[in-house]
Amino acid sequence: MPLIQETKVWGTVSHLFTSEHAAVSLLQLNAGFQCSRHLHKMRVNQFTVISGIVQIQEWYQSGEFHVKTLLPGDTHCVGVGVLHRFRVLESGTMVEVYWPVDVDDAVVRQDDIVRFDEGGPDA
Repeated sequence: MPLIQETKVWGTVSHLFTSEHAAVSLLQLNAGFQCSRHLHKMRVNQFTVISGIVQIQEWYQSGEFHVKTLLPGDTHCVGVGVLHRFRVLESGTMVEVYWPVDVDDAVVRQDDIVRFDEGGPDA
């Protein structure tokens, strides 16, 4: 299967492995940009920073807002249904892994994303 690459407003993503059980992508990130605020209904989203600095923002249904800054070697998981985005504070590389929530019929689907805005330059 050929490597699938996509250009995003914040950089590029190379989909290294995709199945119904897991998906792994390599993200090349450009400083000063952010992805959309979004959530996933059926998959966990894990980020591991290889180089650069990335901030993960999370909005919870309870009204809580959390911010986590990831340095090289740091990993952070965003749970199913949690509204989130990443902001690129310093250009670099990040690995993104998805796996399904622990229910019998859950699978990793690339279209499992609900967007609340568009990514772009960090405001």
